[in-house]
Amino acid sequence: MTAPFFLAKGLTGGAYIGTEAAGALTLHLTKTAAYCTGDLLSVRVLLLGAALTPATLAGAWAGKRLVTRISDQLFVRLVEAGLVISGLLFLAGL
Repeated sequence: MTAPFFLAKGLTGGAYIGTEAAGALTLHLTKTAAYCTGDLLSVRVLLLGAALTPATLAGAWAGKRLVTRISDQLFVRLVEAGLVISGLLFLAGL
C-alpha cells in the first residue's frame, strides 16, 4: 500500500527499503502489542515466528546485495512490476 507513495517521493534503493522497513516495524510492533493485550499470542505462535527469523534475515541480506547492484531505474521498474502483478492477482481472486 505504501509503495506508490514512496516511489512518488523519489525513494529508491536503500532509502526506499529502509523507509518501508521502518513503517513495517512500527506496524508490527503495534500489532504485537495489541495481540499481547488481547491475549492472542501463544507460545506456539512465538516459536513459529522465531523459526522463521533465519529465513527473514537471509532474505534481507540477499535483497540488500541485489539492491546495491541494480540501477535506481531498474529498482523502480521491479517495484512497479510487483505492484501490477499483485493487483492482477487480487483482481483474479488469487
